[in-house]
Amino acid sequence: MTTRPPVLLIHGLTGVPAELQSIARTLRRSGFTVETPLLPGHGVDEETLIKTGWRDWLGGAEEELLRMTAQGEKAVVGGLSVGAVIALGLAAKHPDRVAGVICLAATIKYDGWSVNPAVMLLPYGRHVPFLNKLRFKEHPPYGIKDERLRARVAEMLFSDNVKDVGLPTTPGISLFENLELVKRVVRDLPKVTAPVLIVHATEDDITHIRNAEKIARAVSGPVRKLYLEDSYHLVTVDRERVKVALATVKFCEDLSNGVEIVDESV
Repeated sequence: MTTRPPVLLIHGLTGVPAELQSIARTLRRSGFTVETPLLPGHGVDEETLIKTGWRDWLGGAEEELLRMTAQGEKAVVGGLSVGAVIALGLAAKHPDRVAGVICLAATIKYDGWSVNPAVMLLPYGRHVPFLNKLRFKEHPPYGIKDERLRARVAEMLFSDNVKDVGLPTTPGISLFENLELVKRVVRDLPKVTAPVLIVHATEDDITHIRNAEKIARAVSGPVRKLYLEDSYHLVTVDRERVKVALATVKFCEDLSNGVEIVDESV
C-alpha cells in the first residue's frame, strides 16, 4: 500500500482558507490529509494584517510544514496566488521535507489586465509616506470569469464576512511586503528540486501567464503545466475549478505512486 503524503495548501494575500475549499475537499475524498492554515494577520481586519509582514506569513506556513513532517515524511506544498509563492519558498528552503509543489496562479508580478497601475509604485512604499496610506479596493472582475459566481462573491466581499472571503481592500504596505517576499523567493527558485504542478489561466486578470513561464524556466525540478482557457485569477473557484482539483489530485497521486513527473503540459 502506498503512503500518501500530507498536503499543505496556502491561501493568498488578504485571502482565507475557504478559497482553497474545492481542492482541499477533493483531495480529502481521495484519501489525502490536507491542512489549510490561516496565515498570520489574515482573516480579521486591515489593522491586524498591517501588523504582519512577509516574514510572518512565510514563517506561519513554515511552522505548519515542520509540524506536518516532524516524523520524517515529506509533504506536498501548494497555494493560490501569493500562497503559491510561499509554497515555492518552502520548497527551496526545505527540499528534504517537500515531495512536490502546487502553484495555482502564482503571482510573481501584478501585471494582469485589470491591475491598478499604482501597484508599480509600491517598491518605493517604505520611503514615501503617502504610499503607506494607499488602499487597493477589490474591483470587478474580482478574479472570476463566471459572472453569476462573480456577483455572489462581490456581495459577500463587501458584507464584512472576512473569515469566509477575505478583505475587500489590500493595504499598500502589505502589497509592498508581498513584493519583498517575491523578490527573495524568485532568487531561490533554482533551489526548488521537487516536481512542480503549475496551473494558470491564459486570461488571468491579476498576473500574466508569463509569470507561470518564468517559474517553469527557473525551478530545477520537473514541471507539469495546466493552462486554463475559461478562468481568471481565482482558479480554485472559477469555472474550471473541478478541472483544477482533479489535476491536483492526479499530481499528488502520481507522487504517491512513484510515477515520474516529467516536463509536460496537460
